[in-house]
Order: sequence, then structure tokens, then C-alpha cells
Amino acid sequence: MKKTITIIILSLIIAGGIATWKFYNKSKTQPTKPAVCTQEAKICLDGSYVGRTGPNCEFQACPAAIPTQTNADWKTFSDPTQKISFQYPETLNTKYIRTQVWPPKIMVSNDAFTCNPTPDQKGLPETTNQKNINEKNYCIDITSEGAAGTIYNTYDYFTETNNKLASISFILAYPECANYPDPQMTECQTERTNFNLDSLIDQIAQSVKTS
Repeated sequence: MKKTITIIILSLIIAGGIATWKFYNKSKTQPTKPAVCTQEAKICLDGSYVGRTGPNCEFQACPAAIPTQTNADWKTFSDPTQKISFQYPETLNTKYIRTQVWPPKIMVSNDAFTCNPTPDQKGLPETTNQKNINEKNYCIDITSEGAAGTIYNTYDYFTETNNKLASISFILAYPECANYPDPQMTECQTERTNFNLDSLIDQIAQSVKTS
């Protein structure tokens, strides 16, 4: 009788241990609910974009950094009134995209950086958007006007540099690629796709010096 009771007790202990072990392992392998991250994007040096991911909603790593465009042949512009100087390329090295108002006009102030992006930017002649370019926040205003088969974009980039708020303003002209026959049309479209204006302006902003 005692032997039977002992066997029953041992059986219950073993069964309880197995149940506990299964429950513990199930709780360990049960997937956790993924974090819901915002749709904010960061632009990388190569012009690609990465979003936020992971439990802490951190930005994904950018592709391997490309060498910064050399500015050994860039011009230097000095503004004695504001006591600032900056470097800029004399040309964009593009065949179809043209400079209309260039070099950029840079103004600095003690204002705080703010940005109010346009909610829906499709088809609007004036848009505002915020971007993170090379770990630096920018607010970008773009005003578009069309004339004689060309789109003229007026740009205003705002960012903080040297503890000041800098605005970088200029105008570029973009011809309508569809007005060209092939292969010029395809060449124009490819140039438009590969043209990394944000990276160029960030390099100009990084060159700003105040005295």
C-alpha cells in the first residue's frame, strides 16, 4: 500500500515538473508584440532613405558611406556684412538641370529651428518638408513655377550651424524631359533621378564659417 502511494506521489511530482517545464518554455518562445514606429525617414549620404525599426524605433543603418564630394575646386563666398563665408561649386556638373539663381544666398540669425511640413504635398506649387540629412535636421521650402517647358524651383533650406539658424536660398531650372526625343529624354530622366541635391546643400551648409 505504502509503495503504491509513493509511486502515485512520485508520478504527480514528475507530471507537475513536466507541466511547469512546458509552460516556462512556451512563455519564452511566445513572440512579443512588435513596437509601432513612426513613418519618419532619414536620408543617407547616397540619397537613399531608411526608416525606424526595432523595439526602440531607432533609424536603420545607412548603406556604407560614400566618400564626401571633394570641394578642392569649389569657390569661396564671403559676406562681410554678416561676417560669414561658405564654399560652393561653380557648376552642378549636370547637362539638363541648370542653375538660375546661384551661388546660394545664405542668411544667419539667432532664431530657433522650427518646421511645419505640408501634410499633403501632391500637386501643390508650394511645399514644406523636414528631412534628416547626414544626421542634421533640415526644413525645406520649395516653390515651383512652370514656363516654356521648364520648371523653376525656388529652394529655401533651413538648418542650424555654428549655433545659428542658417537659410540657404537658390533657384534651379528643370527642363521637361518628355519634351526631348530619345535618347535625350532617357538621359534627362536618369540625371533627374541621380541628382542628389540634399547631399550637395548639406556639404555647403557644413562649410559655413562665422567670425
